Amino acid sequence: MDFFTEYGEASQYQIQEVIGKGSYGVVAAAIDSHTGERLAIKKINDIFGNVSDAARILREIKLLRLLRHPNIVQIKHIMLPPTRREFKDIYVVFELMESDLHQVIKANDNLTPEHHRFFLYQLIRALKYMHSAHVFHRDLKPRNILANSDSKLKICDFGLARASFNDSLSAIYWTDYVATRWYRAPELCGSFFSSYTPAIDIWSIGCIFAEVLTGTPLFPGRNVVHQLDLITDLLGTPSFRSLSQIHSDKAREYLLGMPRKRPIPFSHKFRNADPLALRLLERLLAFDPKDRPTAEEALADPYFSGLSKLELEPSAQPILKVDFEFEGRKLTKAGVREMIYREILEYHPQMLQEYIEGGDQIHFLYPSGVDRFQRQFAHLEENYRRGVASTPPRRQPTSLPRERVCSSEDGHSQDSDSEEQRAASYVARTTISPPRSQEEGGKLQPAYQSAAAAADSCAKSYLKGAASISSASRRTIKGDNGRKEKGSPRL
Repeated sequence: MDFFTEYGEASQYQIQEVIGKGSYGVVAAAIDSHTGERLAIKKINDIFGNVSDAARILREIKLLRLLRHPNIVQIKHIMLPPTRREFKDIYVVFELMESDLHQVIKANDNLTPEHHRFFLYQLIRALKYMHSAHVFHRDLKPRNILANSDSKLKICDFGLARASFNDSLSAIYWTDYVATRWYRAPELCGSFFSSYTPAIDIWSIGCIFAEVLTGTPLFPGRNVVHQLDLITDLLGTPSFRSLSQIHSDKAREYLLGMPRKRPIPFSHKFRNADPLALRLLERLLAFDPKDRPTAEEALADPYFSGLSKLELEPSAQPILKVDFEFEGRKLTKAGVREMIYREILEYHPQMLQEYIEGGDQIHFLYPSGVDRFQRQFAHLEENYRRGVASTPPRRQPTSLPRERVCSSEDGHSQDSDSEEQRAASYVARTTISPPRSQEEGGKLQPAYQSAAAAADSCAKSYLKGAASISSASRRTIKGDNGRKEKGSPRL
């Protein structure tokens, strides 16, 4: 009975409504029946249909477990699949956020300078933490920044992120064409193979902040050439030194051949904006990546005076290479399935310990709640397509866990066993990963507590009319304008 209570999660979450849908699957709002907390459960369909997509999911759930920061979205839990070898879908439980920054910008034409400053502060402090772990997001844009009506922001979608390791030169290159063009640093324009540095995330944050100030994207390029035209229209023709940072020969030749352009003063482009905000924005949007500040340097900017205490901002230990040895390797479906299963066990400590001790011999076959979620998600998806509001069906938790059986008895072929055993042997060598943040023994160090408390105290300004994704219809949130606390931005 204890086994079922601890790991049989059928009764823990009650699905409420679909709040998002995409090619990956569906996201539903749910309530944790143990705590009453509202959560978001992301169902990722058919993970192993494409091995590279499965590796992206593995990378994201690993990074979100290792990166623990108030302005980075948090995975609360991952449901344990009913079988180890045959599962196709996973259910990831996140904290529930009401909207994203794209919707906030779209719905609000009355954001105040206090909003502007607090938004940028949160994004920069998240970058400072992330970059201290040697992790680069590579796809920052308003849709990948979640928002609440209390003005709190959290960065999400780490599927394209990468960790850099000092002993690996190959780790500083990519071959996939990433980052939405509008927020892509100029040194990446037209490049399929390029080094990446923290400066690419800094540029993206600059583009996002400019969009917050004006309500429209800063560089909405239709293609690479148009993107470079828009950038140079504002920043002017780059210097020869800056052009040497452009990795694409064609992009560099195009810039060398264009007529000389003079930069537009930011005070003309962003009228009525805080001069200190514009000074920092010019630094974030320096054409040459070497001229952009680090996140730590940006936090020390006078624009954040009275808001940021740099010595209290949390940092992370660098991500260990052992956690990402799958990067750059040719992965099999069985291998990546085993690694994802091993990562899921991080949220099931007792099972993880048994897995480490027992290696590849244990299967956990019991109704973990995934079967219930499959029915509820299917019901909600069907009604979501038809535009019909409905309550998902409920099942009484009457079934009990089945006995655990050894893998040698499950009827799989010897070849399949051999491949999975090799994968299991590889991942079983990794024990429970230590916290990568400033957490020790489950308690936050005073520096982390102070910084988190400072951020929370500033999160009491309420967005007026922020669009919500807490329902399929994106209904409007109305802020609690009567609530005021010391240290809050005044609206």
